[in-house]
Amino acid sequence: MTLLERGIRSFIGRAAVVSVTAALLLLGACSSKAPVEGVILPPSDSISVVDRSVLWHTDEPARGLVRYGLDRGHLDHVAYPAAAAREDRSFVKEHRVTLLDVQAGRTIYYQVGVETSLSGCRFTAIDSFVSQLGPAPGVLTSTMVHIGFGDAHVLTMPTNGRHVLIDAGTREAAVSVRQYLLEHGIDAFSGMLATHVHIDHIGGILGYDRGGILASHPPSIFYDSARKDVGSEKYAYSEVQSMIAEENVDEAVLHRFDTSSSVAALQWDPEVEVTVLNSGTPDDYVPDGYEGTDINNESIVLLIAYGDVRFVIGGDAEQEAEASMLAAFAPADLEVQYYKVQHHGLSDASSTAWVNTLRPRVAFIPNTAWSWDGDLDGAISQTTGRLEAIGAQIYVIDDVPMIGEPRSMGIQHNITFATDGVSYEVRVETAQQTAPHKMASTASCVRGDPDLQNLFPLHDHEGDSGLDRVKTDSPPPTADSSQE
Repeated sequence: MTLLERGIRSFIGRAAVVSVTAALLLLGACSSKAPVEGVILPPSDSISVVDRSVLWHTDEPARGLVRYGLDRGHLDHVAYPAAAAREDRSFVKEHRVTLLDVQAGRTIYYQVGVETSLSGCRFTAIDSFVSQLGPAPGVLTSTMVHIGFGDAHVLTMPTNGRHVLIDAGTREAAVSVRQYLLEHGIDAFSGMLATHVHIDHIGGILGYDRGGILASHPPSIFYDSARKDVGSEKYAYSEVQSMIAEENVDEAVLHRFDTSSSVAALQWDPEVEVTVLNSGTPDDYVPDGYEGTDINNESIVLLIAYGDVRFVIGGDAEQEAEASMLAAFAPADLEVQYYKVQHHGLSDASSTAWVNTLRPRVAFIPNTAWSWDGDLDGAISQTTGRLEAIGAQIYVIDDVPMIGEPRSMGIQHNITFATDGVSYEVRVETAQQTAPHKMASTASCVRGDPDLQNLFPLHDHEGDSGLDRVKTDSPPPTADSSQE
């Protein structure tokens, strides 16, 4: 796609956002499913605003939420109830939802959402108030960045403002991540990690010719996993190790059960607790025999806790690694508000047992039809079905019906989970950064992966040495290409 074509597409997409979003808001639907029949919405005169909180009453027990924004036609925040005692998942009659990102002196447009079952909800008509307060202080954020196919997540700490990067997509995606960082004023990382050695996670950290995020934003600490039965042999991993030495970056090796209380290198913020759920090959792991699966199950998986709010974020850990984590930790210790879905939403991860233990209210899937050759809805349908069965609301890079922007609109998003340690919300912005498209970003994971080949077979591109390097993550021709 040329720059002109991209610009026209972006302009048309944004124009469509206003009209389609407004239409959806008027209909009052809050998900891709049909609204629940018989939902009794609270009358507008029974809804009140106190400081940053919206309060209302329902005659029957229901789950509540509020979507809001500064533009009446584009409510791009979805706020949820407090996390304590799982109020955020509870069906109650008295509702209170705090809006964390209001602006002092600005008109805030909002809608109250009421859900009386796990199958859908309805919204009230749009109302507004002028906020007397600014944004809530001390907010922890975790942003899923649009980088094409792969994972890239930027965490910002609540009290000291430090940043942590978890994965950075493919080698091409280094440009996407760097554009995002520039736009959001992020110029340094306290910590950085690649959850595992697959190129759609570690690639952007490296970039081509070592021009990735590790070089442009060298962190204070780079985190590695304790044991790699397969991944340590990969060229990309050895390249990262070489760069860490060249940049004089400190390295910390993480082990399961490490916490920020026991490991100084994990002390990102005095108010944030970090627990390592998985790091490298689990001790009780039985090799699958397929290299891609074994590497996925080496993924680092972290549980982040801030006050009453908790979330799980990791790489591509599949069901075998999930079973190992379930056996190692008490169910109550794994319950969360937000879950970054593993392995891009594919069915070999996010097992029923795992999802039912985590019980998230919101889930992010790092995937998009922008870079997926095949039926994405079909590819992630088993995972989304498991999440919907426990009442989770799902946000995908290009599919955010909660704010009226379904996949059919073709808009790509950066999606942020934000919490003050008491309640939490999801913030959605239209991605401005470019990103690898279709084959260029997916091919690196497809080659040698029978499951993905069934969804979108690779095609030969003779003479395209750049694309060949993506497919195989091969080293420069002078190096030993058998390593990758």
